[in-house]
Amino acid sequence: MFLLPFIYFSFLTYYLYRRQEGFTISVYISALYSFTALCAIFTILGGYLGEDGGILFENHNAEFGLLPTIFYCAIITATIWPFTRFNNRKIKDVELLNPRILDLFGVAMILMSFLNIYLVADSTLDILNGDFAELRQSVYEGEESPAQLKAIRTFPLYYIYLFNIVTIYALPLAIYNITHHRCAWWFNGLLLFASLSKPIAAVQTADRTEIAFWGLMALFTLVMFWHKITTKVKITLIAAATPFVIAMGIYINAVTTDRFEKSYAGPAGALMQYVGQGYINFCYFWENANTDFIATEREFPLYNRIFTGIISDTERRNVCSAEHGFFISVFPTFIGDVMLDLTLPGMLIWIIAFIAICYRLIPSTDDPDTTLHAGDYLIVFMLGIIPTFGIFYYRFFNFQSTIVVLSVLLVAYLSKHTFSLVEEDDNENENENDNP
Repeated sequence: MFLLPFIYFSFLTYYLYRRQEGFTISVYISALYSFTALCAIFTILGGYLGEDGGILFENHNAEFGLLPTIFYCAIITATIWPFTRFNNRKIKDVELLNPRILDLFGVAMILMSFLNIYLVADSTLDILNGDFAELRQSVYEGEESPAQLKAIRTFPLYYIYLFNIVTIYALPLAIYNITHHRCAWWFNGLLLFASLSKPIAAVQTADRTEIAFWGLMALFTLVMFWHKITTKVKITLIAAATPFVIAMGIYINAVTTDRFEKSYAGPAGALMQYVGQGYINFCYFWENANTDFIATEREFPLYNRIFTGIISDTERRNVCSAEHGFFISVFPTFIGDVMLDLTLPGMLIWIIAFIAICYRLIPSTDDPDTTLHAGDYLIVFMLGIIPTFGIFYYRFFNFQSTIVVLSVLLVAYLSKHTFSLVEEDDNENENENDNP
């Protein structure tokens, strides 16, 4: 049965590629699930099941039933489908009525990246020369990173630094500017550098996931704009990105080796577990989750923080783990997280709501007369994070993410409208002068 997700998503990827007449964002997302399903097969056949790599099933008790497999494939397909509306290959013209708002948004992200560099500058080299396994263990035990401690000592900086997650949106903004010949080259270069803020900060905690997140969303952005990027710009981007990609690869290899060199699977097996555990852990959740326990803090983090005081931190996750009888901070895909928190009926309601939001906010490119706006790219990127990075887990699990999402929606809305108080005042004066 564990072969089915790979077979299914491979055919889905091929079908969407033919239907959309090229490689679009929906094809890209489907291909990701096909790849992770392939890694799941290698993990299972290689005998790499076990907790060393975050997988809950052991080799002796692994069960991959028909029903959870069908649900896994069907629900993920349902969340991918709204993105078929946005065929990036059919986009001809894009309007930007209020460019100043996007520029201000870009400046804010660049300033955030400068703050990030200030906070990590003192400790990064020492961390790179240290033991990643020990560092990661200290993070699991609740220790703050050197950058976080430095921010805490300067009280206002800590709360600003919490919103460092916004810098990922510098990716679509920079590539939009480049493809539509907006802003100076140095400004777009700073935006691309700003998008690396979270990967740079990830070194502080020996984390690999932020690197993976940046890489997945960078590819998402390139797919979204690829047909509008000239050959010269493609070569420039590849040349500029190559040193950073190599550095990320060396870092991931070093972290994986340090953390899993002594594990039974070894570094290579652990990396396979890392990528392929989504389907495996989803099936474990399906079979073993406590359906009487509901926790909504990851799906509605801002509401819970304000009205219930519950936040998704280490202590809370330990409480949830005790309720379910297993460690929940693993990668069961985003639908596995939602199912664990809200149970199956709650997950279905949540998925239906997400699909409805996507159909409301993602513009259709089928009608050639449809007017697309620059802000639409930001919205598609924002919504695309959920199924794209959802190969691992649900990304918007903290209150900062909710505030950032609301901010991006506001920026996208304002970029589609022009506001001029001066013109309104002039019109009012003219009307008054016309009246006797």
